Amino acid sequence: MKIRTKPWAKAVACILFVLSITAILVTIQPVAELIWDGAYQSGGKESALENKEENLAMDLTHQLTDIYVNERTGPNPSTYSLEELIGDPNFFFTIKDPQGKTIEASSELGDYCERYEYRTTVSYYGEEHTFEKSYPTLEERQDVIHDMRNTYGSENIESLDTWEEVGDDGDMTFYLYVTYTEDEISEDLVFTGFLRTPLIQDHGSYVYQQLHETANLHATKDLYLIALVAGAIGAILSLLFLTWSAGRVEDYDGIALNKLDTHLPLELLQAIGFGASMVGLAIMYENILIGETLIFALFLLLTLAAAAVGLTMYLSLIRRIKAKTLFECVLVRKLARPLRWCWGKVKKAGGKLRRLLSDLAGKLPLYWKVGVGFLGLCLVEFFTILVLWVSAFEIGLVLWLMVKIVEGLFLVWVVVAMRELQHGAWQLGQGNLDYQIPLNTLRGDFKSHGEQLNSMRSAIQAAVEDQMKSERMKTELITNVSHDIKTPLTSIVNYVDLLKKQEMPTQEAKEYLEVLDRQSAKLKKLTEDLVEAAKATTGNTTVNFQRTDVNVLLTQSAGEYQEKLQSKALQLMLTPAPGNPAISADGRLLWRIFENLLSNIYKYALPGTRVYLTCTEEEDKVSITFRNISENPLNITADELMERFVRGDTSRHTEGSGLGLSIAKSLTELQYGSFDIAIDGDLFKATLTFPKIP
Repeated sequence: MKIRTKPWAKAVACILFVLSITAILVTIQPVAELIWDGAYQSGGKESALENKEENLAMDLTHQLTDIYVNERTGPNPSTYSLEELIGDPNFFFTIKDPQGKTIEASSELGDYCERYEYRTTVSYYGEEHTFEKSYPTLEERQDVIHDMRNTYGSENIESLDTWEEVGDDGDMTFYLYVTYTEDEISEDLVFTGFLRTPLIQDHGSYVYQQLHETANLHATKDLYLIALVAGAIGAILSLLFLTWSAGRVEDYDGIALNKLDTHLPLELLQAIGFGASMVGLAIMYENILIGETLIFALFLLLTLAAAAVGLTMYLSLIRRIKAKTLFECVLVRKLARPLRWCWGKVKKAGGKLRRLLSDLAGKLPLYWKVGVGFLGLCLVEFFTILVLWVSAFEIGLVLWLMVKIVEGLFLVWVVVAMRELQHGAWQLGQGNLDYQIPLNTLRGDFKSHGEQLNSMRSAIQAAVEDQMKSERMKTELITNVSHDIKTPLTSIVNYVDLLKKQEMPTQEAKEYLEVLDRQSAKLKKLTEDLVEAAKATTGNTTVNFQRTDVNVLLTQSAGEYQEKLQSKALQLMLTPAPGNPAISADGRLLWRIFENLLSNIYKYALPGTRVYLTCTEEEDKVSITFRNISENPLNITADELMERFVRGDTSRHTEGSGLGLSIAKSLTELQYGSFDIAIDGDLFKATLTFPKIP
């Protein structure tokens, strides 16, 4: 639509907006009064006039009371009468005491249309007096002073001076000078004000003016309402059009800005617009457009000007927003340029000084830095004490407070820096090698120490990665070698089985075949243990977590090994946990753990002893304990016993690969449990602990 680019359309909209806003400001306060008075209801005019008469009678009666009290108690009473001071022919009054006696009244009473009565107590201060006299004896003067205090009261005697003089004849005269006030006087009065009827049509009468304006306002109530509604509609429509068309001109697709938009700072724009709005609100609130013709014309022009200025500022703001140049012309930015230049110079000089001091401090050992800092602090505090002693106390106190504030800030910085280093060291101690101490807030030796801790972290991380890489290579080597061994081993086992089915030519050949069968089975078991240990250590074993009843699985495992243990005269003592506790575990892997431990007991337990399998339940965990007496002395520690390829008997003359405990520990940890071994003499104790589930 091209109409928003037409100058004549914008001019019409501007004139319509200014006139509409003026109409709103002129009519909104009278319309509000009319609505409050119920003018748009039946009998509204009569009700409004009655309310106005009541308010006028009350206001003038209170004004009469204030004038009367000021005349009686004020220091400079007027020469005019109360009637002259009120000065309204349509108001008359009476002032009476509670008994109905008239104290004062208007000269001409008459009929009234409204009366208002006000009762109050008026208090008058006593008059001030001066008393001066001489006495021949001191006793007479003292008696007079005593009598005056009893008569007027000590609180009413404002000043009391005494002195003595010796006459030519040698007699002494005693003088007294007293200033006192009489007691306060109070009286109860009834002030009654009346509005005369019929009204005297005197334009100098305040009562006549107010009632006449109220009557005229109600006579034109419909005109005011129409003007207000029309003004609101015109203002909204014209403002919407001007907002839509702001910055749009013919033959230009962008937003056109004028000199006002590019040169008037945003702060002044806001201030001028705010000032124009305040003028409009003041005119609306005070209703000053209703009055004399000259005053009406002057304030009408003021309203038009305020609306025009406010609209101009608003449209300039809209054009800047549309053009996205709202903050380009800002007074603060213009004033800040020289300040930024000065700050840049100061900052540059400060940076050079800081680097110089930093270089000097970097060449000193830490204890010399502390010593120099302590001496500097002592010198500053000595200077502060000197100022406190020599100059004004307030200046020295302010200087002392400033020194302490600087000391406090420095101490806070030191504590924060030490806390950063402490936290970094704690993270390093907890094994969190990904944490790096932030160095942007550290300075000097604190920063150097932080850099050293970060370097230590990097070195430890590199060492751990190398160790993990080496461990993975070992595991891969074991897995690959075991896999390569399994293929020829399988052939050997199969051919041994075939030979066992054949008739051996001699007894010796048969014995050799048995040895070959036994050793190939042992080698196969060792190979399988190596592969399983490698998988368990690297976490490559698949774990299928399910709800598992520990008592059931433990009982089944014990049953499997019951006969084997009895063959070595081992008595199995099984104690299940009460309540059948459950854990989240893989039954297959948990069975393998139990099997390894029972196999270990079968191989190394002392024949003729008891073997204890105990399951206990606690609040949040379940523990399974295996205990037995070792046949051979346990000459190593529990930690060494957990290592791979280690058996209780280091001579290795017994069967087994030495991997059973290591596999059991790895499989337990894969199921989020813990595996602990305790050795007490020949007593071997293995404890498995798992989280309990409901």
